[in-house]
Amino acid sequence: MKKIFTCYIVLIIISIALISCSEVQPDITQTASISLHKSGINNPSSPDFHGKLVAQNNWDLKYCQQCHAINYTGGTAKSSCLDCHRLPGGPEACNTCHGDFADPFSIAPPRDLSGGISENSRGVGAHTKHLGGNSIGSVVECSVCHTVPRAYADVGHIDNSPSAEVIFSGLAVKNLSSGTVTYNYQLISCSNTYCHGNFSFDKTESTYKFAYTQDKMIGNNSTPIWNNVDGTYSKCNSCHGKSEYDPSPIGHINSSLNDVNNNPCANCHQGVVDNQGKIIDKDKHINGKINVFNVEINR
Repeated sequence: MKKIFTCYIVLIIISIALISCSEVQPDITQTASISLHKSGINNPSSPDFHGKLVAQNNWDLKYCQQCHAINYTGGTAKSSCLDCHRLPGGPEACNTCHGDFADPFSIAPPRDLSGGISENSRGVGAHTKHLGGNSIGSVVECSVCHTVPRAYADVGHIDNSPSAEVIFSGLAVKNLSSGTVTYNYQLISCSNTYCHGNFSFDKTESTYKFAYTQDKMIGNNSTPIWNNVDGTYSKCNSCHGKSEYDPSPIGHINSSLNDVNNNPCANCHQGVVDNQGKIIDKDKHINGKINVFNVEINR
């Protein structure tokens, strides 16, 4: 009898369990999917945008690679970075952090590392004036002022410095008259650069000694403020003019831009400047060479 009673109890318990499991429970809360990122992760205007998170980690992409794979194809996150970062190198492309994200050939600011596009910003400044909007000289390559990395992970590229190091070379230091080419981060200014007037040409080395009034021709050696782009530093007298009215360097015979009775520049610098004093061939101006009487002289 006791065994029969025990069996009934067991059957009742099993029945209750089965009934409770078989009932539809419409109010059960679904388990939320797990995410390491907040909702604004793909919104550039959000404080949680992934680009801002990368910046907070000093642009070290290894944190991204931990979940999205070393080649950014998805990894354990199963979300590929290459869906948006479609250029060669993916997130490691130059214009991901600075430059135009939509233009693979525009890799210098604007946009700067903070997302700024104003020329008044020190991270933007005169980049466009030197690289894309230089109306009086040829393009100034990035390598003239910076050591350009060949790859994202190159030593010295991503480090703890507050901004890109300015290390002048090439055109900036050609035919220096004096001083050391420098960039002052506090004043946001470069000095002693050839391209802003720190040049010297000796009379003894010239075929055209009649053009000299002193032993040397030297420029004004201006000290431009990087984020002053109002045209001050593109005027002739800014780099090599004696005065507002005489565009010729110190030690050069007096001349003029468009006065046919006062040695206009076009008389000697043919093919470089026209009779109105406007540059007609940018490749022959600020190129580290003397262009006179249609002859290019290396110095």
